[in-house]
Amino acid sequence: MQLDGKLIDRAAALAERYLAPLGNRWLHVQGVAEKARKVSRAFPEEEGIVLVASAYLHDIGYAPELKKTDFHPLDGAYYLRSLGYHRLASLVAHHSEAIFEARLRGLETALCEFPREYSAIADALTYCDQTVGPTGKAVTLEERVNEVLSRYGQTDIVVQALHQSISPLFHTVEKTQRKLWVYDLA
Repeated sequence: MQLDGKLIDRAAALAERYLAPLGNRWLHVQGVAEKARKVSRAFPEEEGIVLVASAYLHDIGYAPELKKTDFHPLDGAYYLRSLGYHRLASLVAHHSEAIFEARLRGLETALCEFPREYSAIADALTYCDQTVGPTGKAVTLEERVNEVLSRYGQTDIVVQALHQSISPLFHTVEKTQRKLWVYDLA
């Protein structure tokens, strides 16, 4: 994978191609990418590029043409791996504690084909995703959780996974916020 500014351009173009027809999903992705651009200033340039590119691509698995499992982190990861973007595929596969929903869907083994990265970049991707609402506006994690709960029913697998992942999500968001405060980016 080339780590240059063109990676962000390629990621943005792919995201727009596949997600622009999906309305709010595209608005959300644009908001996440914009937040990632700001957050990226807390990282070395190459890592910031990876963060912004992964922000553009984190929901690409929602594209109907890319669906294989009907689980967007995994479908997006399969697509990105097919393009040779292995690190981005892993970041997308595991964003926002996807392992919890993968377990409930019986897809944990498939998700584990992609090595999980435990890094400040992986945390920052989750932070950006979880602090941007469905229309691209900044929200708190509490507002995001409430929005997801209202959008899906209590018995929906997404909500079940959210209940299981809430503690690690809060921890990740808080850890990233502390890093951003150090850089005066919060």
